[in-house]
Amino acid sequence: MLTKGKKDLIIVPFDFTQQSETALIHASKIASQSEDEVRILHIINNETPTRLKKLGMERDGLENALKEVAMRNEEIQGIRTTYHAEEGSIFTSIGEYINDSGASLAVMGTHGVHGFQHIVGANALKVITSSTAPFVVVQKRKIDPDGYKRIVVPVDGNIKGKNKITAAIDLAKYFNSTIYIFEANSTDQFVMNRIAVNIQMIEGYISEHNIPFEHVKEEGKGSFAKQLIKYAAHIDGDLIVISSHSDNEGLMDFIFGNEEVQVLNNDPQIAVLCVNPVSTSTSDVTV
Repeated sequence: MLTKGKKDLIIVPFDFTQQSETALIHASKIASQSEDEVRILHIINNETPTRLKKLGMERDGLENALKEVAMRNEEIQGIRTTYHAEEGSIFTSIGEYINDSGASLAVMGTHGVHGFQHIVGANALKVITSSTAPFVVVQKRKIDPDGYKRIVVPVDGNIKGKNKITAAIDLAKYFNSTIYIFEANSTDQFVMNRIAVNIQMIEGYISEHNIPFEHVKEEGKGSFAKQLIKYAAHIDGDLIVISSHSDNEGLMDFIFGNEEVQVLNNDPQIAVLCVNPVSTSTSDVTV
């Protein structure tokens, strides 16, 4: 369970595409370790008739189709799998359902630069940030049979986001992973000091949980997002963990806007865990 106090439930927004099938596989692998229930969620909207027609189905066949997917996944993956369908907007209804159900995690497929079900750019944030639960965003790349063994966590001068590193640690415990801390470079002394404090506290927090980690610093040219993706690909990373809200103080917030889209739709198709940060006190771990 990645969110304290939440139900043992993982939601998978599902639109019968290859990407949503991949998301279901990722969710099932996580559930195999967390012992969560997986629930596929289909939002019925004005695009539904067209999608069903392409699949050779009528509207009244939707429930049977979802039931078949759930039963197949339960049989193959050995994971309790349920389903739900309701009318609404993908931009609001997904987050609302996740919040109402008390789910601890969502796993969503994206169609690369076209976004999940035509969600493009900042619109993706309408889905991710509308939920109190973290989102794992995946493309077509399947999850490694051993799960997320190499987890990359970028660290900058942000004063918020303790739950980002907590989520990374939870997954590292599930899969006996190594966490790779990727430190942002800066020429601003104030930001450099903040980064140094963050790194020290994060390393201490990870060490308390007896999780192996490595620490590298951004050195190449280009944006932080590009360097992050390049590094994650270099080590054959399985998961990148980011915060999905901007820092209200505006400090090195690389994760909101165009660079966030780059990370979510990265060319190596590495899965991305998006965690909505919470405010922390000065004694808390910051990322």
